[in-house]
Amino acid sequence: MVLAVIGCDDPKPPAVQAGRLIETPGPGSVIGKVTFGGKAPEPAKIDNSICKHAEPIVDETVVVSPDGGLANVLVSVEGVRTPANVSKPKPVFDQKDCRFIPHVIAVRAGQPLTIKNSDVDMHNVHATPTDNPAFNVALAVQGSTKELTLDRPEVIRVRCDVHPWMTGYIGVFESDYVAVTAADGSFEIKGLPAGSYELKAWHERFGELKQTIEVKEGPAQANFAYDPPR
Repeated sequence: MVLAVIGCDDPKPPAVQAGRLIETPGPGSVIGKVTFGGKAPEPAKIDNSICKHAEPIVDETVVVSPDGGLANVLVSVEGVRTPANVSKPKPVFDQKDCRFIPHVIAVRAGQPLTIKNSDVDMHNVHATPTDNPAFNVALAVQGSTKELTLDRPEVIRVRCDVHPWMTGYIGVFESDYVAVTAADGSFEIKGLPAGSYELKAWHERFGELKQTIEVKEGPAQANFAYDPPR
């Protein structure tokens, strides 16, 4: 059951149509890893006593594997777009165990996104984007869902007003050539035609890194390394 939707009925701005259109996937790919240099910060423990989920949870802003891999980084091929009518499974942005799962999710502009509450607790998904209409959707009942469509590329921070530690990010892109790094910092982007591309990494605390890559047949290697803040 949806209790409130704020802003979702506002007129939607037109989707941006910029960059090279890739209608036919190619034989190339990009594989790599995003790492964090230096000693990783200790994740802060969260007091989730007001949540019915009793297991301990920690802050997910900086998640670093034992070998330095940085999770939850958006890695995207810039300056390209894919057709809006490409059929793909609908991404699901869940609220489970008083966390957003996944913490960071990528969607194509205009692609339906399902937001969900898998908890017995009441949650909401509250966002104030820059380029898309703001929304605030309450999901009061376990298993309740709402479908949203975001038409303009940007990275959107969302929160749950009921449980203030709950935050997550929705990355909206013009193409499907995007990945979110896994727990070990690894990523893979498939189906690129041969050519030169700009690759961008984005992290919620550490910001952006960019590099140019040359894609041919098979995988091209591209790694990013974030230095500790000074």
